[in-house]
Amino acid sequence: MSGRILWGATAALLGVAVLAGAGAAAEDSSLCPRWRQAFASMPIHMVTVESKGRTMALRVRVARTGEQQAAGFQCATREEIERHLILFDFGEEIVTQFHMQNVPAPLDIAFAKADGSVFSILRMDPSPTALYGPMGRFRYVLEARKGFFESQGLRQGEVRLVAPPTR
Repeated sequence: MSGRILWGATAALLGVAVLAGAGAAAEDSSLCPRWRQAFASMPIHMVTVESKGRTMALRVRVARTGEQQAAGFQCATREEIERHLILFDFGEEIVTQFHMQNVPAPLDIAFAKADGSVFSILRMDPSPTALYGPMGRFRYVLEARKGFFESQGLRQGEVRLVAPPTR
């Protein structure tokens, strides 16, 4: 049992190092073409959001590869952040944190379990050093412009994501 705990802790630290390390490298604007290409390569799918008896269909960019996940909204324009949502699908529940290096505008970020239940919604502000993450494991993350979830009446504990099938 302790081997599993140690492996989980090691994997979690590795995940933080990968995302944070990719973010630290992104401070070098010479990497913007790489992040822009990864953003552009994210397929667009529909995700369903269920909350309080209503259902919404949202058009999202899906970040499934490590490169797409490291890129997120790095080097995006404010207009792209206003127009797009990014759904991160890690394939299984993980523990890691997100950064806001080289992102020009604040974001809201919702964390969901493998069953799609949203258990944490955070506000992230641009920062070269801050890391953001929930208390707990998650499979999905939905990133949106600041105020998106509130404007849609979506609150943690009351929302369920129905993600597109994995291919």
